[in-house]
Amino acid sequence: MNKEYYVKQVNEKLEGITKTLMLEQLDNYYDICNYVLPKHTYKVGDTVHLKKGTLLHGTYKNIKGLEEIVKCGLISGWFIDGRLSKYPSSVGVWNLKHDHSLNDYINFYSGGTILYSGIYFKGIDTGKNKTAVIPYDEMSHVMDVVNRYDCHMWVMEQTKEARFMPSLVQDRVQIGIIFDGQSKEIKRLLKGDILSKSISDKDVQGFVNPDYLHKFLRERKHKDDFFTDRESAILFGVPANFIEGILVGRKYEKNKKMLTKIKELLPNCYICNLDGKVIAI
Repeated sequence: MNKEYYVKQVNEKLEGITKTLMLEQLDNYYDICNYVLPKHTYKVGDTVHLKKGTLLHGTYKNIKGLEEIVKCGLISGWFIDGRLSKYPSSVGVWNLKHDHSLNDYINFYSGGTILYSGIYFKGIDTGKNKTAVIPYDEMSHVMDVVNRYDCHMWVMEQTKEARFMPSLVQDRVQIGIIFDGQSKEIKRLLKGDILSKSISDKDVQGFVNPDYLHKFLRERKHKDDFFTDRESAILFGVPANFIEGILVGRKYEKNKKMLTKIKELLPNCYICNLDGKVIAI
């Protein structure tokens, strides 16, 4: 779809500040669609290193999802399928807050997220809670981890990344997309991140599912490891020309035809596996 098609949809569906902000985001998106990423220097066998600000996205449609994103960009549900998600206006990406080696990052997010509720100190209930991520390599002795704090109760679940990215704990998602996040061009799009405070509570309301709005407004100001500061929700989308690499799960890693297909779609990108190693360039 071209820009005029999306502008027409915005003008028909939105109004007021919601329309103004989305049209600005559309301008930013199309202004950077011809940006050319610097060529990567990886060789097969290298460890992938991700810089702070790198953006990642997993697609449950796997190769079909990748084909759609390469062709049309990563576009929000409002404009492609109408699904009523929490943020139908936006695309969800993981936004790295620190430099990571890819293997360490995968180990981190393939674990669990724990809430310690009602922490005691010297036998007194402080009324405070704490959250933390338990990396994959610590899950085998999880009881040692949960006993780090004396608390009324604890609750644990998978991290969000483990569900939506290729991970060490599920094989449903086989494609993770690594977007470069270093250029000033991509940072223009991040001004439209509704999970940040760059858009006011008043102005952001039209972009969020009404059933989730109250919780959203409260929790985006007080993020923890459940409503994480590792996420961004970018208005409209992210263009495909910022894809620098593809992370594949174990099934695709073993499928030579699939790896060839990915390289045909993205000849200038590297492909890496769940060990954090480059397996094709």
